[in-house]
Amino acid sequence: MRKIFLLLTIALLLTIPIKYGYTDEEPVTLASLIVEALSNSPALQAAYNNWKAAEHRVKYVSGLPDPRASYTHFGENVETRVGPQERKYGVSQKIPFPGKLHLKAKSQAKHAEMVKAKYEAAKREIIKDVYFVYYDIFWVDKAITVTEEEKAILESLEKTAQRKYESTFASQQDVIKAQVELLKLIDKLFQLRQNRRSLVSKLNSILDRPKGTGLGQVENVKPVKFGYQLEELHKMAQESRQELVAANLDMERARYEKSLAGLDYLPDFTLGFDYVQVGEGYTSSTDDGQDAWTGTVAVNVPIWFDKLGAQLKEKKAALEASKKDYQNIENSVAYEIEDLYFKITTYKDIVSLYETALIPQTEQAFESARTSYETGSVDFLNWLDSERVLLQTRLAYYKIVTDYLKSIAYMERVVGRDL
Repeated sequence: MRKIFLLLTIALLLTIPIKYGYTDEEPVTLASLIVEALSNSPALQAAYNNWKAAEHRVKYVSGLPDPRASYTHFGENVETRVGPQERKYGVSQKIPFPGKLHLKAKSQAKHAEMVKAKYEAAKREIIKDVYFVYYDIFWVDKAITVTEEEKAILESLEKTAQRKYESTFASQQDVIKAQVELLKLIDKLFQLRQNRRSLVSKLNSILDRPKGTGLGQVENVKPVKFGYQLEELHKMAQESRQELVAANLDMERARYEKSLAGLDYLPDFTLGFDYVQVGEGYTSSTDDGQDAWTGTVAVNVPIWFDKLGAQLKEKKAALEASKKDYQNIENSVAYEIEDLYFKITTYKDIVSLYETALIPQTEQAFESARTSYETGSVDFLNWLDSERVLLQTRLAYYKIVTDYLKSIAYMERVVGRDL
């Protein structure tokens, strides 16, 4: 009864159609997805607006403070010899010590450049994310295709085993084993389809697409050449890596802030003008009732040296912190470059090994085992092992190609430019 139940289950599952999990559309290109991601990403738009906001701030931090206007009404007129003072109008303008506004503008300009570098870093990060998901989907599509091809081969050999069993040249166990292997492939196809749906959902989040949006089959990709030397990559990163550029700009900004703190020991100036309206007096003097005016020059007196000293020490500490941040990022980038470089060179050699030796040999071994099984020279297990090795080798080849391409994409992120 158990054998009958197993056979019925196998027969039912083998009739289930296996779909690839992508829509019948034109192949999706990597370039089009990158353009869409850069156009739609909310994170990138936020980084862009932060950059523009920092740029606009440069203009107003370097401007003079607003002038001050005043009006004074005398509740009781101040009597003078030439008449009572009735009201007074005044205006004043604070002028920072020469150099302060210039340093503020320089500091803010460096901050704006730093925010721009972070915006460029956000772009590179999104491009890397699209690369990763695209290559993962490519691998899943290839895995589905290879598994479907293996399924067709197994179905053909299952029929061969069935004929040999009916002719008493093989046991029923051979037929059941072939059908069990088919069930394993069907299960693998189910998992691959689910994996693809998850990857498409992840891609939709990067592209800011509506939930549930489908994705056509991705375009075929091939291993690309990678001929860069290690020192060349280090030099590229020093020039182009956005985080390094931003850290260097932050150091320059901190230097301006330190210099500005030093100028706070010097006074600012205030220029003022007052106009006093005078009423009619009771004399016969020619200046009787004549309005008066005054000019004022004032300076603030920076005498709270504890406060000023603490502020200067703060800026010095911030400058040292920015230097250490740059050094930390530089060390991290150097490690990432070397780690990825050795991975890429290793992956490149492995891809070549698969293409020139492993795949041709496993295909040849499988064809030999299949022919030998059909003629009765080898048993079913030998043929089944050769089929498993062929499937694993083909899947491993596309996985190593994917890892190779993802490592190059990651290297582009690390050095901050296309390779």
